[in-house]
Amino acid sequence: MKIELLVDAPAFWERMREDLSEARRSAYVQTFTFEGDRVGCALGRALDRCPAPDRRLLVDGYSRLYHSDRLIPGPAWLDRAFRREVLLTRRWVRRLREGGARVRFGKPLGPSPIRLLRRSHKKVACFDERVVYLGGINFSEHNFAWHDMMLRIESPELAALMSRDFRSTYEGRARSFDETVGPLRIISMNGRSNRDLFRPVADAIRGARSVIRITSPYLSYPFTIYLGQAILRGVRVQILTPDRNNKSNLARHILEHGARNGLEVLRYHGGMSHMKAMLIDDELLVTGSSNFDFMSYHILEEHVVMSRDPELIGQFRSRVWNPDAAAAVVGSVKSSIGTRLGDVSVRLGSALAGALALTEEERA
Repeated sequence: MKIELLVDAPAFWERMREDLSEARRSAYVQTFTFEGDRVGCALGRALDRCPAPDRRLLVDGYSRLYHSDRLIPGPAWLDRAFRREVLLTRRWVRRLREGGARVRFGKPLGPSPIRLLRRSHKKVACFDERVVYLGGINFSEHNFAWHDMMLRIESPELAALMSRDFRSTYEGRARSFDETVGPLRIISMNGRSNRDLFRPVADAIRGARSVIRITSPYLSYPFTIYLGQAILRGVRVQILTPDRNNKSNLARHILEHGARNGLEVLRYHGGMSHMKAMLIDDELLVTGSSNFDFMSYHILEEHVVMSRDPELIGQFRSRVWNPDAAAAVVGSVKSSIGTRLGDVSVRLGSALAGALALTEEERA
C-alpha cells in the first residue's frame, strides 16, 4: 500500500487529474459541493474526457440549494455572476450525462428539518479499484482556495471496499462499516449510527497519555467535552484553527473552551484552513471528511480514517502540523460575551442535531 498526503488543492488536483485520464474501467467521484466555476468546469472536462466506461459523479443535494455558500433562491440570485455560475453548473451536469457519465444529486432535500440537515459530507474518489482519495476537499473555487488535504492511497483491497461504498451511496443506500485495510482503519458512517461508530475516536482521546494536537475550523461538541476531560487528566491539548473562520459561532465556541478548559488555541494566519485531523501522542492520526463537530457526530454521512502508520504520521507532522503551527499565533484566550454567546449557539445546535437524530432512530 502506498499512501500520499496531498496538501492543498493544486497538489491534489494534479494527481487526481492524472488518475482520471488513466482510468480504464471505472471513475467514481463523490463531493459535497460541485459548482460551475473554474474548478467545477475542470472536473467536468476531466470526467468528460475520461476513457473509463463507468464514470459517475455523486454530489450532495446541498448544491441544489446553496452555491458558493449562498442561498440560490435568495438575494444572491440578483448577482449576474452568481446566476451565471449556477446555470453553468446545470449545463455541465447535462453535458456529462449526454457524454455517457452518470451524475446524481444524493440526499434529496425535503421540508422536514431532518431531511434538510441530513447531508452526505463524504469526499471520495475511486479509480479502477486501484486508487482511492479520501479527505476534505470539495470542487469549487472557494473550497480550492482553502488550506486542506487529501490522502491518495494505492491499494486494490481498499479501492474495492471504497468503490462498493460509493456505489451503495450512489444508489441511496449509504452503508456503515468499520474495516481495517493494511495500516488504515476506515470508518464509514451513514448518518444514523454515527455515535456508536465515533466510539473508537472517543476512546482514543480518553486513552491519550501526553498530547493531543488537532487542526480543525469547526471543532465542537461532544469532542470539546472529551478534550476538556483529557486536560483534567494532565494531557496537553492544542487546537490549530483559522484566525478568520467562515463560521463565527464555532470560532467563538473554540475560544470559549480554550479559556474555560485550558485548551491551547493556535490561530492560523495563512487564510481559511479547512483541515480536519487529530494526532494523539504522536502515535495515532485521525482524519477524513469529519470536522469533529456535532453535525458529523449526529447526522452527517462521513468517512473517518485512523492510522498508526509512522510514515503517514511523519508526513502529517512535517508537511501540516509543524509548518502550520510555526505560522500560527499563540496568544492568551479570554472568555467574553461574544465567546459565551457563540458557545450557547453551538450548544443549541448540538442539542437540536442530537434530538433530530434520536427522532429519526426512533422512527426506524
